[in-house]
Amino acid sequence: MADDEDKPKKHTLDTLFQVYCNYQVIPTDIENEVFDSILLSQLDAWLEQAKLMPNIITRTQTGLIYMRYKKWRLEYEDFLEVLNTLASDNDLSIEEMKQEMVDAGVPSGADIVVVVK
Repeated sequence: MADDEDKPKKHTLDTLFQVYCNYQVIPTDIENEVFDSILLSQLDAWLEQAKLMPNIITRTQTGLIYMRYKKWRLEYEDFLEVLNTLASDNDLSIEEMKQEMVDAGVPSGADIVVVVK
């Protein structure tokens, strides 16, 4: 069992969600602030990294869906609803879409180290 602990663990959709929530965040007065909700720009960056944007999904689509929530940041449950809407609107399998987002991994160029538990 000790060998299992030494192996790098793979990200899941929810762990990557936490990574993207804190990707390209403008520093605030509060040091070490950790976000648990995602901005539209972070969602778009993730979709681009997963190669789902701009060919399949457009920024206009994500923007219009995102703005329905009337919030700056979306929690994980809202994020899943957005993904379901995008998948439905574009005739994509939601499970395949989620898998592509997981396969995309952490943001390229990110200077953060993430520990997956």
